Amino acid sequence: MARAFAEHIIYLRWPPGMRLIEEDLCAHFNVSRSPVRDAFQILEGEGLIVRAAWRGVRVAPMSVADLDEVYKCRVALEGLVAAEAARSANEGDLAMLSGLLAEMDAARAEGDVDVFFDRNVAFTRALHKAAANGTLARVVSGIEKQALRYRYLAHRNTHEIMDVVCAGDRKLLDAVAARKADLARREAVKLIRAAHQVIARVVAEVEQAEQSSARPRRAPSPA
Repeated sequence: MARAFAEHIIYLRWPPGMRLIEEDLCAHFNVSRSPVRDAFQILEGEGLIVRAAWRGVRVAPMSVADLDEVYKCRVALEGLVAAEAARSANEGDLAMLSGLLAEMDAARAEGDVDVFFDRNVAFTRALHKAAANGTLARVVSGIEKQALRYRYLAHRNTHEIMDVVCAGDRKLLDAVAARKADLARREAVKLIRAAHQVIARVVAEVEQAEQSSARPRRAPSPA
């Protein structure tokens, strides 16, 4: 249940601030209250929902400030993942990463945002697996879930993110395949920082648009 709810949040089907009513979710998913409550507990721990007195359970808001916090963690963790992958990746891991990168290139050429995003996420997770560090994988997984909806928002709003990701992932994969741990770390850090800049700009634009639409309009001056 938590996975299904998370997917709705990540793909922005449930927008930031949306109230999640337990009874409605039970009816929609045809489940009892227990799995819904368990899912809420998991998603709250992952930072995808928030609880507030008198306001109930809501999808966590999105903001540049929150994005910055998430990416400060990602830049360090993904750099470590890349270095570990350069030391530990086997031929199967490298083949998987290479295949996913080729599929990302094809999706970018066709302008297929959803397929590109799906393969991009799969590439990131394959790299995590290649690092062969269970503790690191568990830590980075929690941060990744908070980052995913920001990443999807950027993919949905600008094709620039696809160019940034393809170029960065290619350099990262080359470093991992060459077994150059320090270089892999540097390439991962550069990629995360470059992606952060693009995503932050998109989030700021969305915030500004929402504030403008919420701002009350002034009455016209009398003639």
